[in-house]
Amino acid sequence: MYYPIIRGRQYDLLAIRELTINNKLSQYIIPIIEPIKLNSTLISTLNEITNAQNKAIVISNPKVGSFTGELEIEDIRDKFIEIIKDNDVIVGHHFNKDSTDQISELIEYYDVELSQIVVIHKEKKLVSLYNEIFTEDTPLLNLIPLDNSFRRQLNGKKLVGLDDKFNKMLRNADYLENENEFFSEEHLFFEEEGYVGFSDYSVVGADYSESGFAPYAVAIHIVYPNEENALEIMHFVSDSNRDTSDPAGKFSEALEKLIEWYEGYSYDDRMDTLAMQVLKRHYEEGTYPGLPTLKKLSIMHHLELVGNILEGH
Repeated sequence: MYYPIIRGRQYDLLAIRELTINNKLSQYIIPIIEPIKLNSTLISTLNEITNAQNKAIVISNPKVGSFTGELEIEDIRDKFIEIIKDNDVIVGHHFNKDSTDQISELIEYYDVELSQIVVIHKEKKLVSLYNEIFTEDTPLLNLIPLDNSFRRQLNGKKLVGLDDKFNKMLRNADYLENENEFFSEEHLFFEEEGYVGFSDYSVVGADYSESGFAPYAVAIHIVYPNEENALEIMHFVSDSNRDTSDPAGKFSEALEKLIEWYEGYSYDDRMDTLAMQVLKRHYEEGTYPGLPTLKKLSIMHHLELVGNILEGH
């Protein structure tokens, strides 16, 4: 199973929602949503996932955005809990030094049991506290960094390996020096390594920023399977990158590179995703969807492709 962590920004959520509406979100993929605020896009995305009989995990103590503060307001917290219950959403929890009290609140307010919670670990020094809380019960899942020492300490406890696979460059133009990179092979080996699933941050990366800015270069990030069925990633970057003007023209330059590569790519029908169809249509019609939509399409392609690979496997 694949458990991508998706931050609750509008277009990241729209990527999940559009895949779900179009029946392109595989049952082998359960997104872990880390909300940044309680908004209509989050609610509609969870509704669509429920309607499609898919599953989702929502982190109850997010580390990003303003939502943690909002949850201290009783009315917002109650509304969020109602949404979680109505959509039968799995509750996720970032494990931390205050987890004893926070998990007690989950049990009280969210009406969940210890065995129904997904725990996301980061610090090995907190494993002893984890063992104090989960003395007799095992969480639904334990997400841990890909670390042998961590895995040994939690051996056999429904482990999911979490890693940031996306090489985030400081500037989009930097990808011109490294247009093709290895991305991941976790989908090939997670079971034999003792995991029940794998997790990452899709093609966005773990770094989080609330503010956007006009880039000098436009980059399109497309994941694809190589001959060994491992995943690599291509970065298609514009060339006219002296200033921030004409983003539509920059997009056209990057898209032309993508289409030229895609037409020469050894045909693999798993790559014929909904997002790739949309990108080809933009190329044929000479249209520009905007940079947020471009990121959405890259996420959509990655998630649908991994789903296609897992279903074939």
